[in-house]
Amino acid sequence: MSNAAQTPVQSPSLANLGWALATLLREYQKQVEAALAGLPGGGRAFLVMSLVQRETCQSQIAIAERIGLDKTTLTYLLDGLEKEDLIRRVTDPNDRRSRHINLTPNGITALAGFSKAVEQVEHSILARLGEGEAAQFRAFLSKAAGLEGASAESIADQDDSAHICRTVIATDETC
Repeated sequence: MSNAAQTPVQSPSLANLGWALATLLREYQKQVEAALAGLPGGGRAFLVMSLVQRETCQSQIAIAERIGLDKTTLTYLLDGLEKEDLIRRVTDPNDRRSRHINLTPNGITALAGFSKAVEQVEHSILARLGEGEAAQFRAFLSKAAGLEGASAESIADQDDSAHICRTVIATDETC
């Protein structure tokens, strides 16, 4: 075999990207799940509640598509959140088959507390880096993930399912 066909050897101090990301993600998920221990559905439920808060009004279908959850799994998550009075489901007046998810006052309060807990986890995870390095890491990670400069509104505009919420918001302010 010629030298040109050989794969270059990585420095032993540098892990490959996949390994490093997987290691970081496992530690992040472990700590986040511990921080969200009192939330039915844990990290997935936190994602749902965060999306609902950020988007103002969400149909179950739009949530499932945006988060990449199976509709049945989402239904079980929503059942648990509704049982704890953290969300409520409202029927779309324009399409009785569609339901929108809204945070209750208890849900808003709970989400604020869980958000602080997740922020603390993020701070703990990034504590190995200096403040400037952590900010750079976040910026580079967002750029590598294709999220650089993306706002919640621009992401919603890219998704056709968001039209349901815009229609309901225009007709029903309590959505």
